Amino acid sequence: MGTHIQWPRFALAALLSTVFVIVVAFVWHGHVAAPMYADFPSRPADQMKALFPFLVLTFLVEIPVFCYMYLRVYPQRSMANAAKFGLWAGFFILMPNGQFWTGTPGVGWDFLIMEIVQGVVTLILAILLFQAVYRPADEAWTPPTINFARFLPWGLGGAVLVFVLDYPFHQYLAPMLFNEYPAHDYPQRAPETARMIELFATYLYQLTCFCYLYLRIYPRRSMGNALWFGAWLGFWVLIPNAQIFVAEDKYTWHMLAIQFPEGMILTVIMMFYFELAYRPRGSVGYATAE
Repeated sequence: MGTHIQWPRFALAALLSTVFVIVVAFVWHGHVAAPMYADFPSRPADQMKALFPFLVLTFLVEIPVFCYMYLRVYPQRSMANAAKFGLWAGFFILMPNGQFWTGTPGVGWDFLIMEIVQGVVTLILAILLFQAVYRPADEAWTPPTINFARFLPWGLGGAVLVFVLDYPFHQYLAPMLFNEYPAHDYPQRAPETARMIELFATYLYQLTCFCYLYLRIYPRRSMGNALWFGAWLGFWVLIPNAQIFVAEDKYTWHMLAIQFPEGMILTVIMMFYFELAYRPRGSVGYATAE
């Protein structure tokens, strides 16, 4: 790869950023914003306590990968670029929160805004902490050029493709294929029009960003790289599902075990489509740097 990483320093900086995110999440959601969870269908406290090690594990995977992607996306590293990445990529990470919110009873727009703002601010601070501790050197290569006039139609098309496959799967197909999907007592609400528009918007942003990250992280484009990226980033973007699983009552392991492979299959399908449709060219400058 063209990105040079000093792994011991990277591991230390990423671990500190992960601990920071965990502490802020615990303090914010458990204490500062606790009144906003009064009507949220929360798990009983003893169940959440038992799942806490699993929650920590999700952050230990999520935040180091977030830091790694920053190094792959921005060859010129600075506090300004770190903050920029934390803003748009942090918003990208939080799209599953907006998707779950659509069908969650007891929470309104103020709850969604609180989650998104707190999450994005925390991730900006986390990547700034990573930048300050790791102090990565600039790379010799330049970011690949992206023709947005061509990229946006195909990227948005991929997002629409996933939406029209994913929504019917969860609403109609999965309940027919699997017992207790969702669990019979899982708290749900029928989303109104405004929430459905919000849901569709989360897919547009999340999956267009997904395609954009592919172009930035894999300048040497190929079908193999596209499918591999769809698999591993498809797993990574579902980590918020696992974090919501810890917090939400009646959200079962069975449901989570169905959502992960289904989501990864959809992102692999999307990347297959995107690689064929967009036909991205490899970056000569990056290849030379390698």
